[in-house]
Amino acid sequence: MESMGVRKFFKKYKWDCFAVLLILLSFPLFFYKLGQSSLVSFDEAWYAGIAKNILIKGNPFTLEWNGTAFTDHPPLGFWLMAISFAAFGINEFSARFVQASLGLSTLIIVYFLGKELFNKTIGFISGIALASSPWFLFRARSGNLDAILTFFFILSLYLSVSSSRNKKYLTPLGLSLVFLFLTKSLIPFIILVPIWIIFWGKVKLTDLKQPLVLFLLPVVVWFSYQIISKPYFLTHYLKIGAPGIGLRPSFFDNISLMKTYLHNGIGKWFWPGIFAILLGFFTFQKRFLFLSVFFISFFTPFLFSPKGQIWHLIPLHPILILSFFGFSSVFLNAILKKKILVALIIVIVGAYVSYFQARRNWYEFIDIPSYISDEAILSKEAANYSENFYIDDLFGPAAAFYSGKNVHVLDRGQIKPLFESDQKLILITRKWRLNEEGIPEEAYEIIKTDRDKMLIRKR
Repeated sequence: MESMGVRKFFKKYKWDCFAVLLILLSFPLFFYKLGQSSLVSFDEAWYAGIAKNILIKGNPFTLEWNGTAFTDHPPLGFWLMAISFAAFGINEFSARFVQASLGLSTLIIVYFLGKELFNKTIGFISGIALASSPWFLFRARSGNLDAILTFFFILSLYLSVSSSRNKKYLTPLGLSLVFLFLTKSLIPFIILVPIWIIFWGKVKLTDLKQPLVLFLLPVVVWFSYQIISKPYFLTHYLKIGAPGIGLRPSFFDNISLMKTYLHNGIGKWFWPGIFAILLGFFTFQKRFLFLSVFFISFFTPFLFSPKGQIWHLIPLHPILILSFFGFSSVFLNAILKKKILVALIIVIVGAYVSYFQARRNWYEFIDIPSYISDEAILSKEAANYSENFYIDDLFGPAAAFYSGKNVHVLDRGQIKPLFESDQKLILITRKWRLNEEGIPEEAYEIIKTDRDKMLIRKR
């Protein structure tokens, strides 16, 4: 009976299984040489250090870095990273494993979302095209929160569309929204308007009781605990979630900057996606409308802030790609009236552009020589010493992660007073810094050197 069930499943979903299998062939883009380079200080080593503290201290509810509380973002990403550390050990691969896994999984969710909105061909080629998006791929190979956030945005949209057709998806949607809101500050609220558009006329308020309770309970508990325990939390949450809002921005400078970031981030899919977003909106079809509204809702806050960054816009990459292929399908079908020919054209165009973008990505930031940073090498050595640990540059997160020690960062002019004090210390610095502050060679012992930096111990 089990064998008959499996055969029935594969007969019903054989094309889905085939499409997912082909998408999974992009596995090397996400995992090849994933752990062969050192974590960079901002934000990889910073976030990895927080996750490392969760595992070491066994307390998942208090995020901490370098001896101080961390309140910039909710805990989910750090919990997942801590689980990865527990499974694979505390290393670079583990710090990036969750992001790479969810980046690859996002391609599969894009396939199913495209299938729900348009057809299997659109879903498949959109998933393939997303794998060629330079900054989506780059951040999916990085120990940051962007791939996690993008995954839960797209999963929530897919479950919303599915729920509008079958109410059994409402409970998984509630769970997905919990994970989304516990990933990053403020920005997840963007999804509420697109969900409202998707549900309009399809889902009643009475249908939302169970998923709302499922969603609100953990999110409200977490928010309430933070607000009660940290009086400054709400202000900080808004400041981190909407950086730079209210700084008297130049609207035209901001739109030019965000356009450049989005263009560079997604590559050749930028202009096709933008035109599809604009033209799709005026079709007044719900499937294009909610994609356009999501794009506009997400993009607009960055027009009023000079603090937006290229990685902030990554959740828009799958939206632009789906819009382009979806609109192209509708447009070509209206002209050619032959679905097979239209599908063939779309697959050829998508595969052609994806191949050249993915090939460039492969040689630009994937298949490159491994790089072990000097701060990683020297900080690992610093772990062997009991003295207070100082550095004189802005690589505190890497120093803290690789040493397992609290790190003190020195500004110019602060080395000499330390050497004149009775304090025992080790320090990562450069020879010219010591000369600049008049530290004689007999005042310190060189423990280890690497490139232009050295780890010294005060005599």
